[in-house]
Amino acid sequence: MPTVRSLEQRLKRIGFLIVFIVLTLCILLAFSWDFDWFASFSLLLPIAAITVTALVKSYTLTVDVIERFGIQLDALANNESNSWHLAQYQGGRVATLKKDFTKLSNKIAQNKRHYMQTEEFVFEFASMLDLPIVILDPHGQVYFTNHAFLNCLTTPNIDGLSAEELGLIQQATGWQQHEESQFKQRFQLSSQVFWRAGRCFELLTLFSIEQQLRKNEQDIWQRLIRVLNHEVRNSLTPIYSMSQSLQTMKQQGQITTSPDLAQDMLQVIEKRAQHLLDFVSSYSAFSKLPTPNKQQINNEQVNLRLQAIFPELVIHSSQPVNFTADLGQLEQALINLIKNAFEAGGNTPPALSWQQHTHAIVIKLTDCGTGIANPDNLFVPFYSTKAQGAGIGLVISRELIRNQGGELQLLANPHAVGTQAIITLSIQPS
Repeated sequence: MPTVRSLEQRLKRIGFLIVFIVLTLCILLAFSWDFDWFASFSLLLPIAAITVTALVKSYTLTVDVIERFGIQLDALANNESNSWHLAQYQGGRVATLKKDFTKLSNKIAQNKRHYMQTEEFVFEFASMLDLPIVILDPHGQVYFTNHAFLNCLTTPNIDGLSAEELGLIQQATGWQQHEESQFKQRFQLSSQVFWRAGRCFELLTLFSIEQQLRKNEQDIWQRLIRVLNHEVRNSLTPIYSMSQSLQTMKQQGQITTSPDLAQDMLQVIEKRAQHLLDFVSSYSAFSKLPTPNKQQINNEQVNLRLQAIFPELVIHSSQPVNFTADLGQLEQALINLIKNAFEAGGNTPPALSWQQHTHAIVIKLTDCGTGIANPDNLFVPFYSTKAQGAGIGLVISRELIRNQGGELQLLANPHAVGTQAIITLSIQPS
């Protein structure tokens, strides 16, 4: 195995060799000139002293330059790009190395600025996404979250919490959501590891399972409704047209005017055909919801319009609430819900209240009516407990709310008999 020698050892060996050569030459010179021992010593001592002093000085300067370069590298490693420890060298190879270090320092500083700008952009971009995102530090603590992630939680404050305390568990197959987590719904998690300032961080992206199921459910119903709309209309339109033509012919004397069974049957056909056409038209609206036109509105605008339609409605609103939503769609959903609340009966009129939270607007409509008869079928299209109900009002109301990023819940009245409708609208970050 070859011997490992350091630079200092090599410099010392070279220095000893130079001293040996110089002393040897001086001794040979003294013998050749026939100096006595005192003269030889007087000649050798100054030469040896000067040689050793020069070698020690050269060794010290060389080691000092190397140490200063090491200090400069440490400064660069600690982001001290403006520090310099060889300012006294203005020329030569050291000056050239100083220029190379300056270029390296400027390049590192430029890359650092680009990195910080890129990181700032990524964090800002993640904050604006509707997709829930959380970043965990090397200890599993929450380092960063966007507004979409906070809106998914049941607790408003997550400072100092870990992923495990939120209900996120890392298993051999990846990250999983615990059954007793602090999230409002079920999510599928995707993780990505990245390094920042020499530390390992993990980015978790949450994909809503319920949202995907709702989208699939909506797509299925929309396809069904389009089929119903096409087939039923194709059958009812000619029936309706023929019944009207027969009645017109009878009124013009082409058919006897005496009351008979045919006339009654034609009237029945006409009324039922018209009823089915209206029925299909109402369901067609479910599959043709327009894209929401969100604008800055406040609850006072909504309250004035609702109060004009429902004078007996009790509205609790202590302070103005400003938010972004499609006024027309929100108003239509509220009208459907308020109409249902009045039709549910009760000794007192329904009450509407507004609450503004950090990341959401909560609208509560409470009635003291008969309550929820069948919770499992609340949002099932075509199902209604009313004799003349079409079974589409609640479904359309929920889709109008979801169409602008909100959610509708129907719960039992927590204070008395009746029902409480809760609308939650997310507040987008400014």
